[in-house]
Amino acid sequence: MYEIVKIINSTLRDQAFSNPFEYIMDNQLAAIFIFSLFGSAVLNKIAYTMCGVFYKSRSNETLGSLGYMFFYCINVQVLIKLCQWFQDINLVISLYMLFVITLFIVLYKVKNGIRQNIV
Repeated sequence: MYEIVKIINSTLRDQAFSNPFEYIMDNQLAAIFIFSLFGSAVLNKIAYTMCGVFYKSRSNETLGSLGYMFFYCINVQVLIKLCQWFQDINLVISLYMLFVITLFIVLYKVKNGIRQNIV
């Protein structure tokens, strides 16, 4: 099952989403370059860390891959919307950072609430 989810996850990341930065930049090559750097270095790490709030590494690889795919999709969609709404890259990055911080706070509050109700 994990292999199927892994293939779907990879296909979604590579094919289903447009490059968020193509809405801001006129130069397609620069937009691809920035998203390649940002997507591989930053976006993957953020999605992985968000997934790690609820998922313990190596406990259930299928569940972990689904969680990662979920958080990656959320982050890319937020970036796409921000880039469509605003043309200033600094504003987009600032708003995205605010979104990430807020989402982490919410995720940890949900996790702590779940732990308190279980114990």
